[in-house]
Amino acid sequence: MRPFSLRQATSRRNRLNRTAFCLLLGLALIVGLIKLSGPLASIQREHDELARLRRQKAELEVEKARLEAYQSHLATDYGLERAARREGYLRPGERRLVFVRENAEDAPSRGQTQRQSDSP
Repeated sequence: MRPFSLRQATSRRNRLNRTAFCLLLGLALIVGLIKLSGPLASIQREHDELARLRRQKAELEVEKARLEAYQSHLATDYGLERAARREGYLRPGERRLVFVRENAEDAPSRGQTQRQSDSP
C-alpha cells in the first residue's frame, strides 16, 4: 500500500471543503426561500386586494356617473314631474286609475257569462 502524498491529502481536503461549502450554500438558500415565502405570499395577497379595489373603484365611478346624470335629469321640470309621479303624486284634480288584470281561471271565457246564484 502506498502512503498518501501531501498533494493527495490536500486534494481530498479541498474536495471535502468544496462539498461542505456547496451543502451549506444549498441549505442557506433553502432557509432563505422558506423565510421569503411568507412575505411573497403577503405581496401576492396585497396585489390581489389592490386589483379587487381597482375593479370596485371603476364600478363605483360608473355608478357615480349614472347618479350624476339622474340628478341632472331631476333638475329639469320634466324629470321632476316623472319622479313625483313614480312616487304616487298627482296634480290637483287628477284621479288615479288602477287597472287590474284578472286571472285566467277567475275570468269567464269570451262569449260566456258568469251565473250568480240567488242563494244567500
